[in-house]
Amino acid sequence: MKIIAWFSLLFVCFSAKIYAVEYNIKDFGAIGNGIDLTTIHIQKAIDKCFADGGGIVLVPGGEYLTGTLNLRSGIELRLEPGAVLKATTDLTKYQVHNEQPAGMFYTEDAHDVAITGKGKIWGQGLEFMYRDSAKVIRGEVNKFIRQKYDFRKVEKGLGDGPLMPKDRYHQMIIFSNCTNVTLKDFEVIDAPYWTFLIVHCDRVWVSGLSINNNLMIPNNDGLDIVSSSNVNVSDCIITCGDDAIVLAGYAHHFGDPGFKDIIKPSKNINVTNCILQSRSSGIRVGGWDQNHMSDYNFSNITIFDSNCGINITVRDSGSVQNVNFSNIRIETRMHTGDWWGNGEPIKISALRGVPHNKIGVIKNISFSNVTCRGENAILMYASEETKLRNIYFTNFNFILRKSVLEKVSGGNFDLRPNTVAGKEIYKSDVPVVYIENAENIFFNQGSIGWDGVKEAHYTYAIEAVKVNGLKISNITAAQSPSNPHLKAVSLKDCSDVSGLF
Repeated sequence: MKIIAWFSLLFVCFSAKIYAVEYNIKDFGAIGNGIDLTTIHIQKAIDKCFADGGGIVLVPGGEYLTGTLNLRSGIELRLEPGAVLKATTDLTKYQVHNEQPAGMFYTEDAHDVAITGKGKIWGQGLEFMYRDSAKVIRGEVNKFIRQKYDFRKVEKGLGDGPLMPKDRYHQMIIFSNCTNVTLKDFEVIDAPYWTFLIVHCDRVWVSGLSINNNLMIPNNDGLDIVSSSNVNVSDCIITCGDDAIVLAGYAHHFGDPGFKDIIKPSKNINVTNCILQSRSSGIRVGGWDQNHMSDYNFSNITIFDSNCGINITVRDSGSVQNVNFSNIRIETRMHTGDWWGNGEPIKISALRGVPHNKIGVIKNISFSNVTCRGENAILMYASEETKLRNIYFTNFNFILRKSVLEKVSGGNFDLRPNTVAGKEIYKSDVPVVYIENAENIFFNQGSIGWDGVKEAHYTYAIEAVKVNGLKISNITAAQSPSNPHLKAVSLKDCSDVSGLF
């Protein structure tokens, strides 16, 4: 009898999990005509589900206009096929957290919470933009650029944008200080600012998402995972104007919602099987970080038609270490307009971005089976305040190709953002690989080449400045065809160099 009772209890628990109670938002008065505001009705469904111990809040087919919604612990918001949650353009309908308005979802201090399904979340980003005006680069920075004020000049039209923004809500879907978060299978389109912010969270699963943002809109990052740990991201396709995937360690971020000034390392994050397009960086690690970042793995990723491929950045006290990239294909090009980056397939940089704080370090970064085809150098730069250490390239192919924007953009490095005069965007000769102020840089089994470049500022296969420990083995490389008198490798103030061909 005890065995029968035990199996009966197990069946009841298993059945309860499979047949979770559903709360259809239409039963709470939500009208799916895309016109009537449904925030209150959807929130009532969420609150009732939570009060009853959790379950599924069901969004059936239809278009539901909404402001900020707050998910709760134990709730799965399920978007059925044909369901669209549509952002209202009335900014008074969004909750303000910290100093800025949150977007369509603001969820904090929750556990076991999810958004799933085959429906869609629509940010109406274009409604928050001036559609006839593009942001351009103007200021002191132009003095250091090869083309001065003709940099990224567009003869007519808006070029690659970005559009000038109006007032807008900020991060569109926010999970702050949450545990056991699942985001699965749905589509998000047209965010006016960051699409997802996952901040101070632990144990997060992101899979099968489609993020399809307007390439003309600034700041509309795809997936920002910030000061969070134990995260798996897989099988996503992301297109956006700003960075597609960001792993960072911010404790705070310019008054944006969700940040709680928690000082805690971010670690153990895997990103795999993703396709990325961006007018800034396909993948960005770091920025203005107070928290250290470590133990990240990226694999089986395609980055195409982007301004910068992989961008690892330190500008504050947070450091980046133990990051692996494997089976990565990168294609970059130069863009017009005020986007960060200038066609670099890989960029690794550490220099001052804030006053007073000690600047973190970047170390133990590994690239294997990486193919890069871009319109600027693979750029590795550290200021004298810090160092790049232990960076490995194995089984690689790097090609620097001619750009159709050569005359208006070529011959410059872009290390923005930083506060070092003359090191934001600045004129430079361009090798395929440039390294400055680093220790232990390894190249093994690869090729470095050129495609169609003719300008005199294209130079070496590898240029190294102030590098201690440069190891080169089993690679083929040549100087630029526009400078056949140069050597393939240039060394300045370097030590412990071996394996030159």
